[in-house]
Amino acid sequence: MEKYKIALISDWYFPKVGGIEYSMHTLAKTLSMYGHEVSVITRSYPGVPEYSIRDGVSVIRLKGRALPGQSRFLTPNAYKELFNHLKNGSYEIVNPHGLDSPIGMGALLASKKLGIPVVVTNHSLVGNTSYRHFLYLAGKLLLQYADAVIAVSSAVETDSKLMTVKPIYRIFNGIDSEGSVIKDPLPVDTRGKIVVVTVARMTKKKGVQHIIDLAPLLLEKHDNLLFVMVGDGPLREKLEKTVEKSGLSENFYFSGEVPRKKVLGYLEQADIFALPSVNEAFGISILEAMSKKVPVVAMNNSGVSDIIKNGVNGYLADSLTEFSSYLENLIETPALRDSFAKEAFRELPNYDWNRICEQTTMVYTSVIYDEKYHNNR
Repeated sequence: MEKYKIALISDWYFPKVGGIEYSMHTLAKTLSMYGHEVSVITRSYPGVPEYSIRDGVSVIRLKGRALPGQSRFLTPNAYKELFNHLKNGSYEIVNPHGLDSPIGMGALLASKKLGIPVVVTNHSLVGNTSYRHFLYLAGKLLLQYADAVIAVSSAVETDSKLMTVKPIYRIFNGIDSEGSVIKDPLPVDTRGKIVVVTVARMTKKKGVQHIIDLAPLLLEKHDNLLFVMVGDGPLREKLEKTVEKSGLSENFYFSGEVPRKKVLGYLEQADIFALPSVNEAFGISILEAMSKKVPVVAMNNSGVSDIIKNGVNGYLADSLTEFSSYLENLIETPALRDSFAKEAFRELPNYDWNRICEQTTMVYTSVIYDEKYHNNR
């Protein structure tokens, strides 16, 4: 297999924690293991070196700061530095991650100007926001400059087709089965409890507020439930106050942001995994639960629908009422929990990063050897 010099580019990278961050780094690490020369280009954070090596991957951090009054866009000098990195880096392929990443989309435009092949990985769904028409228009304007798009799920593939006629390749995200685990016990009493874990950023889009809404009815029948809410975000303080006012504090634990190793350790202590997000582009946390043999309840018609087969290796709900009913089924039926967990665990080889790396490299090759670039090699 031919080896390439590759730049993976996004605002969303460590020390920030999330699905794109984990996926991009694991892809970079696996590509590097197969002999490719890989750099991650991302934004800087206070106290984090501007250049480092992590798992064989060069990490380059742009010097620009966030523009005043917001956190998404950096000062112009960062994008100029990005352009110069691409101009002087001799990259054979550029792979921005996230249509909502200004650095990633800046790299897309710069690569087009510099004549570097570029593949965009789309990790998100537009969803039913009031800005959806604007977001689709922005996607169309940007993706006209891509040579190809990688969509991380069937749902994202469908979304991407509304924005571009360029080749779209569906390549799932994966899970690193060799990831280490911090086996700290949950810092609450779990004796005699059925532990229901949710791992998500505490935002309205992730639907975490629905867990709090559904909890009282479930607790009327099953007072031994413990809801463990793993993650941080703008809704967390409000949700904690709602739980306290409802008198349910003894049945909830909010962990805040914790390292992935610790998340995996918490999942090992879970009985059920619940994720009520209706706009889940893929759902790496679903794979993490599956890897720890925790049965899953999630919402249908999203990226999770590629992973879970309803009633076979988990539950997919079409409404919150159904979501609650499925949760109750699993709470009351330990044998069903075991059956779903075993069936889901068997599916994990489909999400192996070695396989994903091979599929991604094939996309790179198809773009690099496209006729308009072929004469440059």
